[in-house]
Amino acid sequence: MDFEEELLQEQLLNIYKTTLTDRHVLYRLLLNALRSKDYRSFRNIMEHNLKKRPLGLNVNYVFPNHYEETCLDIASRNGLTDFVSLLLSHGAMINRVNEVHNRAPIHFATENGHERTLAVLLTHSMINVNLEAGQETALHIAVQEENLMCARQLLEARASANIPNSKGLTALHMAAMYEQREMVQLMLDVCKQCPDLDSYRDYNNQTAREVIQENMPDLLLPPKCESREVNAHDLKYYLTANDEVNFLRSLEVIKPQVLHGVAEDLLEMAAQHNFLDAVVGILGKLQKSMFNVKRAAQVAVRNGHYGILRELLNVESGVANDLVLDACLELGMPSRHGVDNTSDRLECLKLILEQEYVDIRCADDKGNTPLHYAARAGCHEAVTLLLERGSYIGHMNKFNVPPVADISVSTLSRYLDDCLQTQKHRTNEYTIEFDYRCLMPHVDGSTERAHRPYREMEVFQYIACNNGLKHLLKHPLISSFLYLKWHRIRHFLCANFIFYVAFYLLVNAYILSMTYHSSSSKNKTETINGSLDVALNDSLRIASWSYESFLHPLISVMVLLFAFREIIQLFSCPTHYFKSPQNWLELALIAMTFSVLCNAGPVLGAIVILISAWNLVLLISQHPRMSTGVEMFRTVSLNFVRFLFPYIFLILAFAFAFYTLFKDADDNFPDPGHSFFKTIIMLTGEFDADDISFESHPVWSHLVFIFFVFLIAIVLFNLLNGLAVSDTAEILCKAELVSLISRIRLVAYIEHVAFGMLFRHWFCCDILRRSLFKYLTRRILLFTNYLVDGKISIKPCDNLDAYDNHKGYTKYIRSESIKKYNRWATLTMDPNIIKKAKRIICNRRQVSDNDRIMITMSKLQEKLTVIEDVLNTIKLAVENNNVNNTMGRAV
Repeated sequence: MDFEEELLQEQLLNIYKTTLTDRHVLYRLLLNALRSKDYRSFRNIMEHNLKKRPLGLNVNYVFPNHYEETCLDIASRNGLTDFVSLLLSHGAMINRVNEVHNRAPIHFATENGHERTLAVLLTHSMINVNLEAGQETALHIAVQEENLMCARQLLEARASANIPNSKGLTALHMAAMYEQREMVQLMLDVCKQCPDLDSYRDYNNQTAREVIQENMPDLLLPPKCESREVNAHDLKYYLTANDEVNFLRSLEVIKPQVLHGVAEDLLEMAAQHNFLDAVVGILGKLQKSMFNVKRAAQVAVRNGHYGILRELLNVESGVANDLVLDACLELGMPSRHGVDNTSDRLECLKLILEQEYVDIRCADDKGNTPLHYAARAGCHEAVTLLLERGSYIGHMNKFNVPPVADISVSTLSRYLDDCLQTQKHRTNEYTIEFDYRCLMPHVDGSTERAHRPYREMEVFQYIACNNGLKHLLKHPLISSFLYLKWHRIRHFLCANFIFYVAFYLLVNAYILSMTYHSSSSKNKTETINGSLDVALNDSLRIASWSYESFLHPLISVMVLLFAFREIIQLFSCPTHYFKSPQNWLELALIAMTFSVLCNAGPVLGAIVILISAWNLVLLISQHPRMSTGVEMFRTVSLNFVRFLFPYIFLILAFAFAFYTLFKDADDNFPDPGHSFFKTIIMLTGEFDADDISFESHPVWSHLVFIFFVFLIAIVLFNLLNGLAVSDTAEILCKAELVSLISRIRLVAYIEHVAFGMLFRHWFCCDILRRSLFKYLTRRILLFTNYLVDGKISIKPCDNLDAYDNHKGYTKYIRSESIKKYNRWATLTMDPNIIKKAKRIICNRRQVSDNDRIMITMSKLQEKLTVIEDVLNTIKLAVENNNVNNTMGRAV
């Protein structure tokens, strides 16, 4: 081994060590060597890696591009004979068909005229010289390319000239049609198999014999064979020619062992042509054989041939899992041949969903589920079928789009109504069942149960942000689920509220004590005749003790706990943390509180008092009954600022005008800053006109002041008041919706924190992490431990309307799926939700009664139509009889 080769070996060894976990680098090196025709490097890379790790190199690796080629495909197409020999010696698959090109290595070599490469391929013991790719053999390609040498090589390797292609033409028939005399003569002389000249006909209804006799009459042809056994190619020919009758006749006499090898191809072709009898015949002929019907079933689904699909599913029902996505995808495809076959495709979907254990929550490589495609197709029946089988409306694909985005509001609303069912057990009582399966997130089967990171609020967040769907949040099914979620996390909220109230009281007490201590220290230096008041001295001692010995260390501990809480939230979900304005407010509060503890001064203390109070208001708004008021305050404030912004220049102009007119004669407008401040105060109606001197400019000063009063104090101020009233009325009309949206944001944020990165990855102790995660899952998630089957049953009292709205049901809520417990001892339900559910069920029954009335009337209408037809017939018969009698008398 020379120095250059040793250096190359060392380089390859280093590459192998650095890319042990990423084999793509190795295959990239092989591809580069293959494209550059560097046989030496290619061989060294292969042998080195196979020697070091025999199973580490896959010689049949398919390169991840849109060509789906292997090394053998590339070498055969480019005529790299040495590469082909090396790959075959290491076990390359010689009969693999490239589905993109519809070519195998033997086809690539023949198509490009690489005779030496084809010779190497034909000498391999596993070569199938009659391999069909795209229903063409290599001999067909040799005829198309008019390559006599490749055709001779194939024929000498026992290639058959009697195999029809997708058009029903054999290689010999094609050569005769193309008037390739030498090619025809070659096949007649060299072919090891007796040529079949009479079995297949072309689109001119001519056999190969008739074409040869017409184009080459001087050629000697073998006599016509009358007793030839039926083979698999005959069956394919009849299917290609749409001749089901002759196919069935040939199917009866063909040997089962011959049929078994091509059963899947024949089923696929029969499904393509909608030959139900042919499919039934093939399945009946191979009852005890093992074969896969997946390809045929996919073709049946694609073309809406539900009869064929039914027969295939009866043989292999497990293939339904591979078809449900295709069936839903076809619903949105344009109709073929101008015929609307949506109903046939829908029947295919129904057949698939009727099979047991069909995974309707499967997803493709884009993350789309069957419900995604059914919803995009706008097929109401398909969407309803999938939802009834338990599809999840909130599964996000890779583009963060859930199925609910494409489901029509009417379809979703009707389905939500159907999720409320009643079950009567006695005459005077019944049970309302809430079916939440459409809200149950997907669970990855490969993920351990204790570490399932799914969240239950994603779909609710999407609905809350969608103006066309958010009104559905008030539906009893959705609002009841949100009520249960909030009820599960209320302990966390209470603990957080108690902690913050304690922090708020202590911080405000500390700031007031600090302020009092500072003012008292100043008073301490002011003495009257060298003596202090006794009461003042006592209060100073008490304030000093509380300030130094009690409040300061306690506040320090509280601030540290507060900061620790924020750090947990930050590291659990940093993205969501920084999106929340309340979190920025809390960070500012912590920083300012630390500054106050370090004697920052009364100004910062005043700011801390204001920020802490506003944060307390935000915490109070987390309660469902308090969220509407805070939302009104926030909306009105933002609208005020948005509406007032364009007029700030007018207010500023009046301030400068007042400064210009009154700066010499009045102390109220000594400079532009004080003038602007005074003008802002005057907006509220505090004019103090008596204190303003109009003597310097009596006319213009009065006019400017009157304009200010009219435009700003009267018009603008009343506009703002009207805007506030309008916003308040609008929010009050949507009070329930505002409360639900606020609840969704709160619960979703808690889920993000509880199941964020901190609790799932950052704990060093695996046992602690699992225990904490299990606790949070049990306390926050409903589907994991309480709603395993996605349903609960509620048994309300008969005197429901007599119950006070502030009371909840604590004894009547059951879930048959609860583990270890028969009741939820701590679970309550809002009676208003129960009333709405009862109202929906009652309305649905009323609609059903109306439907029955309409059906009865339709039947009566049909009977009346029949009676009318009978009467008309009798009338015509009577009239004809009278005419005949009149004509008889006339004669």
